[in-house]
Amino acid sequence: MTQVTIQSQDGKSFGAYFVAAADANAPGIVLIQEIFGVNAAMKAAAQEWAAQGFNVVVPDLFWRQEANLELDPTVQAEFEKGVQLMQGADENVTVSDLEATRAWLEAKIGNNRIAGLGYCWGGRLVVRMAADTGIKCAVSYYGVGLEQLVPATPEAAVPTLLHIAELDSYVPEPVRNTILANVKTRPAWEAYVYEGCDHAFARPNGQHRDENATTLAQTRSLEFMKKYL
Repeated sequence: MTQVTIQSQDGKSFGAYFVAAADANAPGIVLIQEIFGVNAAMKAAAQEWAAQGFNVVVPDLFWRQEANLELDPTVQAEFEKGVQLMQGADENVTVSDLEATRAWLEAKIGNNRIAGLGYCWGGRLVVRMAADTGIKCAVSYYGVGLEQLVPATPEAAVPTLLHIAELDSYVPEPVRNTILANVKTRPAWEAYVYEGCDHAFARPNGQHRDENATTLAQTRSLEFMKKYL
């Protein structure tokens, strides 16, 4: 576990949290934050995925607005700040920072067997990564705003796995049905709905944490990533 510095595509630099796998030659994951920065939950998630055999890097995606933020989603003012920062981010620039992170990780570990995996806002951004960066596959946990993004994603995008919470207010049933219908048209894509689960069901120590769903989603994610990495 260490703090690292990554060079952006526009000649600046930003921070990221890196957790090495036990095997230096292991594949990698670019782990993408929710709207709360690289906080304790994201660091815990990075450690969980590293324990499963991946070199994991979590870039600070708010650095262009305010670097090194660690927001607490249970504090209303901090939740609202996260929403404002997400809304204020230029998504195309953020995706370029994610590709810079992927390139850094490839150089660090000496192989390009790298997946993108994101939660919430990161669950949206990873679908952008599937089309616009060099990752080999993408895993999206309860991504937001996917009903327009998924149908607009090119057929050439890399294989993508979507985890969707049944009770997620950001993905009501009509929205969910739009996403699922599109995924069915893509041979290498998969989507699963987790019954009785709410948004952020896999967040470490989160309010809506569901251990059974988290374990099932992790198993599916590991099988998916191993297939494509």
